[in-house]
Amino acid sequence: MTDLRLQIHGGHEAEARLREVLAREGFRIVEPPKPETGAHSVLVVEPDGHPQGPHAPLGRGETARKIEELERTVLELRNLDVAKSQFLTNVSHELRTPLTAIVTYGEILRDGMLGEITPRQREAIESMIGSCRQLLAMIEEILTYARTNAQAISIQPSSFPVEEVVRTVFDMNASLVERKGLEFETALTPGLPRVYADRDKVAHVLGNLIGNAIDFTPDGGRVRVVARRAAHDPRWIEVGVEDTGIGIDAAHHDLIFQEFAQVDASRARIHHGTGLGLAIARQFVRLHGGRIWVESELGEGSRFYFTLPSVEVNEEASARSAVAEGAAA
Repeated sequence: MTDLRLQIHGGHEAEARLREVLAREGFRIVEPPKPETGAHSVLVVEPDGHPQGPHAPLGRGETARKIEELERTVLELRNLDVAKSQFLTNVSHELRTPLTAIVTYGEILRDGMLGEITPRQREAIESMIGSCRQLLAMIEEILTYARTNAQAISIQPSSFPVEEVVRTVFDMNASLVERKGLEFETALTPGLPRVYADRDKVAHVLGNLIGNAIDFTPDGGRVRVVARRAAHDPRWIEVGVEDTGIGIDAAHHDLIFQEFAQVDASRARIHHGTGLGLAIARQFVRLHGGRIWVESELGEGSRFYFTLPSVEVNEEASARSAVAEGAAA
């Protein structure tokens, strides 16, 4: 989901209306730094790309007109975004049904249920089934993105050890690790508290990061999963996936978390996909109140990290809620 970032100054009527418009359309409002003592607070509007500073504020009528234009633009963008999500959902569902049928009949042929087949025929059928499964995975990713973008996804948190999810995701990718001759390591700090999160969402995020690490790491490389208490707040758990792959240029660190983004967007690119995996991962992490980021240089491998709340965060929140309810009573 695209972030629209505006800096709003002042507390007059026009600002209140602008805040109402943005809040109604689902934007998250980030408060600006407090103005210096004695400074005049104004609503900064930037028409035609030329900022108007505090010494050249727009008049009340002009400001109202600009806000009306912004309101119409925001509504148009929201409608286009909804239409895009609906289109993606409809097309994905229409594609998934015939692809599933192709996989099913391919498996029937492969297993000889319609007669014996030659080794070359079996190899061709296996290739067909594998390609269809790859397309189905991409379609499922698009559907997940559409649901997330429509804010139709919520989390169902529970407490569980993070190492359980790491083990589950590794088991799902073990054959790929073995095929590429990769060294898979884990470095999980002993005695970590259980995380309080949606297990399926965490598995999806970790699966995406480990899958990318395997995909972008040359044969014989190393993939490492780490888990430790977060430096900014020890009640949170920081999970990371590190690899010795091709790395990512610093100029592309923000790009890779955008929807449909590809560092290499050419048709001849080696690594294929929808460009939605990291965008979905970011949304899932944000649903938990955490953040996700990358540390990487081209040719030096990549290190992706994300944070999750532990049960200690949930226990503290529950304690505060109980105190508040007691005070209200």
